[in-house]
Order: sequence, then C-alpha cells, then structure tokens
Amino acid sequence: MVHPKILLCFLSIGLASLSFGSKVSSSTPVVVSIDVPSPAWTIRISRIYKKANQLLVVCEAQKKEGLAAAVISKAETSVNIPTKLQKLPREVYVTGQTWNYSKGYKAVTDEELAKLLITASEVYSSPKQLNEKSFIGLTLKEAQELAQSNKLPSRVIEIDGNPQGVTADYRPERLNFSIKNGKIIRVNKG
Repeated sequence: MVHPKILLCFLSIGLASLSFGSKVSSSTPVVVSIDVPSPAWTIRISRIYKKANQLLVVCEAQKKEGLAAAVISKAETSVNIPTKLQKLPREVYVTGQTWNYSKGYKAVTDEELAKLLITASEVYSSPKQLNEKSFIGLTLKEAQELAQSNKLPSRVIEIDGNPQGVTADYRPERLNFSIKNGKIIRVNKG
C-alpha cells in the first residue's frame, strides 16, 4: 500500500508535467553564433527571408563604444520564427564587418545583400533599434519612459537654452537631453 502523502506527491508531479507538457509552441529559435575580434562586438539578427525553400538570415555586427581587449570572442544572437520554417536549410549573412573568422556565414556589403534578396520574401524583421534620433520631438516624460524601458540612463542637461547642473563623469551609455518648449530637441551620449 502506498502512503497517502507519497501518492499525493506523485499526483502533483503528474499534474505539473501534464500542464507543462501539453503546451505546443508555434515558434522556435534561430540561433547565430560567430567569432568576433573582441568582446566589444555584438551581432543581432535584423531580418530573415525565405528564398527557394531556404532561409537567408541577415545579421548586423556592431561595435560597442569604449575599450575592450583584442581577444577573439563569441557573439551570439537568436530570434523566434514559426516552427514550420525551422527545418529549412540556412545561409547566414553578416553586414557591418570585414573579418571572416567562422565557417557558416558570409560577410556582405549592403549592395551584395540587395542582390541576394531579389525574389526573397521576408519572414522576420527585428524591432526598430533605438538611437539618439528616436527621442527627438518627445516630451521629457515620454523620453524618460522610453529610455527607462530600454534600460538606458538619462538626464536633462539643458532646458530652453539654460544649462542644468550635472556631474562631470562620463558614462558612454547615458543619454543627455536638451529640451526646448517642452520637447526634446537634441540628444547626445556621455
């Protein structure tokens, strides 16, 4: 005879696995990992296309500001695509760099990429990347909320032409807002 507490434990485990096991995902990740010249380099999947029963995965390489050791490192990125596309063979293209350390991808220019994408249909496009221009025209509240939601520190350095008291420390990721008539007119980092 099974003790009631043990039976209850098995039933709980069975119900938990039943509730988690019954989910069917309609999307799966595409992962790209490449060697880069230093940890300052990152990659992101910007777009994915389908062309003649093949996926063309387009990545952008970007270098972060600041210093970094010149040590070959791995940069990795991933996005979810519909499961039905997951089994298609892939070609990976990287823009924004000139090295070619890893097998499995090709460095291309924008012109070369445009030629490759003729007759291809887009199946994924990354959300718009934030930059300083993303904040121009917003109110201070809107700009601060946008910065905070993207985990970017910010501060106001000028209001209607009047400089504000700020610290002299340099933080490359921090956004400095200049405001005129309640709207952001200029943004720089530091």
